[in-house]
Formats: sequence, C-alpha cells, structure tokens
Amino acid sequence: MKKTPVIIGLLIFAAACMVTQSLSGQTQTGLDIDDIQVVAPYEPTISDAFKININPVIEDTVTIQMDFDYRIQPRKIVTRFVVEPISPARMRGEPLPKIYNGMVTGGFGSYQTPYLEGFYNTLRSNEYALGAHLRHISSGKEIDEYPHSVFSQNRVNLYGTRFFRNNSLDGNLLYNRQVVNYYGNWRLFENKSLPDFLPPTGTTFSRQRYELLSSALRFGSLHADSSQLNYYARIGHNRLSDRFETVENHLHFSGNIGREAGKDPFGFARKQYLELDVSADHYFYSVGDNTINSGLYTFQPKMHAYVDIFRIHLGVLLAFQNEQSDFTLRTYPLAGVEADIIPGLMTMWLEASGGLEKQSWRTLSDINPFVKPGPVTDFTNVRSNIQLGLRGAVNPWMSYNIHIGSSRIDNHPFFVLNHFDWFLPHWHDSFRIVYDDIRRLHAGAEVSTRFGSRFALRLRGDLFDYILDEQEKAWHHPMYLITLNARYSLQEKIIFTADLFGRGKTYGLTLTPIDMHEFDWWGFEYTPYRMHDFVTDFNLGVEYRYTKRLSMFLNFSNITNEEYQQWLGYPRQGFNFMGGISYAF
Repeated sequence: MKKTPVIIGLLIFAAACMVTQSLSGQTQTGLDIDDIQVVAPYEPTISDAFKININPVIEDTVTIQMDFDYRIQPRKIVTRFVVEPISPARMRGEPLPKIYNGMVTGGFGSYQTPYLEGFYNTLRSNEYALGAHLRHISSGKEIDEYPHSVFSQNRVNLYGTRFFRNNSLDGNLLYNRQVVNYYGNWRLFENKSLPDFLPPTGTTFSRQRYELLSSALRFGSLHADSSQLNYYARIGHNRLSDRFETVENHLHFSGNIGREAGKDPFGFARKQYLELDVSADHYFYSVGDNTINSGLYTFQPKMHAYVDIFRIHLGVLLAFQNEQSDFTLRTYPLAGVEADIIPGLMTMWLEASGGLEKQSWRTLSDINPFVKPGPVTDFTNVRSNIQLGLRGAVNPWMSYNIHIGSSRIDNHPFFVLNHFDWFLPHWHDSFRIVYDDIRRLHAGAEVSTRFGSRFALRLRGDLFDYILDEQEKAWHHPMYLITLNARYSLQEKIIFTADLFGRGKTYGLTLTPIDMHEFDWWGFEYTPYRMHDFVTDFNLGVEYRYTKRLSMFLNFSNITNEEYQQWLGYPRQGFNFMGGISYAF
C-alpha cells in the first residue's frame, strides 16, 4: 500500500520531462519549471458519456394463428332462499262521496212562470242503473202588445241500463209536450188592422201543440281496451204530432264496429284502428190524407292511424237518399289530421268532410216552433266542409280553441214569415221554409280559464259570412255571436253566475199582401226587414247552499230589457226573474 504514491510520483515526473523536451524543441525559449507540488491523488473522470437508447428487437417471421374450439356445458346450481314475510301496510282509501237518489227544484218567476223539475236515480250498482226525469215550465202572462204569447212545456223521461260482464243494454222512453201560440202579427209592423169578420187574436185558434213520443234500445260492448272488438247497435222510434193532423213517424237504426288493427306492414304507423258506421233512417210524414215516405241510409268505413306526432283518419261516406222510392247515391270523402306541435300546449288540426242531412219536421220545429204546420221537408247536401283549427293551453289554468271553416251547402233551410196562412184555422203569422244553395265562411275563437274551484270564465266569439244563390240575405242568421259565461264560488256556499249573449245584425223576410184595403188576397210580395243591429242579453244568478241538501237560487234574465226578436214578429220577453229552492233526498 505504501509503494503506490511513489509510483505515481515517478510517472508524473517522467511525463513532465517529456512535455519539457517537446516544448524546447518547438520554441527557442523553454519553460523553466523548478517545482511541481501534488496536493491530492489524481482521480481521472469521464466528463461526457453518450448512451444508445435502443432496445434490441427480434423480428420473427413465423405467425402463429389461434384456432381453438370451446363449448359451454351449463350446470344447474341449486339455490335455496327463504322469503321473509313483509308486514302488510294498512291502506286507508278515500271514502266515496255520499250521493242521493233524487233532487227536486221548484220556483216561480215574472210573467207568471211556474217551474218544477225532478230527478230520481238508483244508487251505485254493478248490475243496473235506473232513473227518471220530469220537467214543467210555463208562462201565463202575455208580452206587452202581443196577445196570447203564453207557452208551456212538459217532459217525462225514463231511462235505464243493465250491465253485463263486457256489455250493456240501455233503454230510453221519452214523452215531450210543448204548447206555443202564433202570437206574431204583421199589423204591429204596418199599423194595419184586419177585417172584423176574422177570428180575434188571443184565442185557441192561435195555439199549436207538439207531442213527441220517443223510444230507443241500445246494446253494446264495454271494452276499454281498443285491441278488443268494440261494437254497438241502436234502434229507435219517434212519433211527432200536432193539433192540425200532422204526424211524422221516424224509424232509426245505427251501428258501429271497430277494433285495433295489426302491425303496419309499411312500418309508418305505431297504432291503427279500423271502424265501420252504418245508419238507416226512414220517415213517414203525413198531412191529413197525404203521406210522404223518405229515407236516408249511410255506410261509413274509416281508419285511424297514429304516426309520430300525427293522428290521421281517412274514410268515405256513402249516402243513399230515398224520396218516394227514388234512390240517389252520394259519395263524400272524409279526411282529417291532428298534430301535437307543442305537446300539451298546442295542437293543430285539419278536417275535410261532407254529408247528407234530412230536414224533418221534428228538426225544423225544434229550431223554430212557430213554423207552419206541414212544412216542406227536404234533404240538405253538405257538398264540402273544410275546417282548420288550433287548440291548446297557455298555462295550466287557461286554454284556447281557434278555428276557421268554409262550407258549400245545397238546400239550406231558411224561415220566412208568412202572413195570412190559409192552412191555419186562424189569422196569425207563421213561418214557411225556403231552401237555397249557399257558401258559408265561419270563424270562431274561444278562451276558457279556471282558477281552482272558485272562478271559471269562458269567452267565445263567432263570425259568419254568407254567399247565397237566390235569397238576398241569410234570413234570421246573425252576422256574429258573442258569448260570455262566468262563475264564482264563495266558500262553496254562495255561487254567482253571469252570462252575456250578444247577437249581431240580423235580417228577416216577410210575405205580405200588396193591397189590404182592396182585400187582394192574391197579391203578395216579399219584404226584407232589419230585425235589429247589435243586441245583448245579460243574465245574473246567485245560489245559496244552506246545506248539502237544501239550496236557494235567484236568477235575473235580460237585465238590460232588450226588446229584440229571435224570429221576425216574435219578440222575446223583457226583463224577468225567477226564484226557487232545490232539495236532494
């Protein structure tokens, strides 16, 4: 170990001599080194080192392909479990509200108007439901300057339903008796008087009495699932008669069958429903010894499809018109579509249809009870009826419905005031029927709002425009209608109601003798009259519910005392009121 420094020192000395000799050979003046001191042992180091960062990779040209077969052999593992019983929860269902068998309402009002109405029904049952409805209202006081304008109406309706497992059988029997008087008189317009030998006004000669006896029987299914076959069949008979030997018998049959169809073979519709409607109506109409037979028979297949946001229905209506054994076939396409533009908020719909309607004596007398006995009945042909609408809700308490439509109608009935009707055994005015081909544009809008069970409001407006072939005006049809209904409940004890009905400008037509002074019975002319401009009928009502069974009401009608005429020459009652009580038992 001690020899190492000596060896190192010798090596350093030898190296120094060689360096000195080399320098002396290159320069003329060499280095004069006298002494070299070593202060530490020499330890040589490597200042820089470069490494190759490459991993060796062996490339094998032989490829091994995995090819193996495997099979799953299922084995049943027996599992054992023990069901732990769950303690039953006590369900507290809401009690069914108490219902009553019947209710009786009675009242009395101005114009000597007694009112009585009653209902009686069986209580809840899974086997049957029976009921009866009776109603009477009459007026014993005349309208000022219009003698014998009293009226009365009596109605008795018996109905019942027998429930089976999947079907029901319904029956209905109705008797309705209505008495009116032809109190309209043209003299109030012309300030003329009738000859003295004519019967006086305000007698039984001016009375008209309608008696309707109706019965019906219906049998149908009760399936709530559309995949089940649903069907019904209904048969009925109506007999209408009056004091002047006019009788109309109406036999009616209608039926429907439908079921959800299978999968759409084209893959468009997610659901399809097919149905078929059929109906047959036959009328025996007789005036004295003259009898007229007519009928209307329809066959209507339809398909309903649900495609994405659209609900579509397509069909065709085949209508057979029978007039004194003369048959005519008419065909009408039926199509409609609904689209949920904004689900729950906006739905747009479009419908195109048509149809054939029978203007029977019952239909005409229901519209205008002052029609001439034995009116001219006919068929109304709705050649086309196109409707476009938008409905939905603005928020949870407000909804709307807007629509516009155009119709082309052949043989639309209009009522024309007929002076000196020779058919009647009196000299009062009645209405005869004239038919005309029309085009009608109808636009309507409705807004309804409800705030809980306390307040409800409904506002509706309708606008009409007519183009007629022969008539000058659409007689007795207002140009627009406005309806406002409001209801407010105060603690479910006091209920206030308000109704406003507005009618736009309306025209009527009269058939007037030309020269009454000369008593020229064969000279008549048609004279148009403006019945009224815009008129309103404002009604108010209040009901006080003393108990759940007993309540009292008071209604005010035509508060503004508008003396307008719904039918030319036949004004409505002015301001009137009625009060009464209701009792449930």
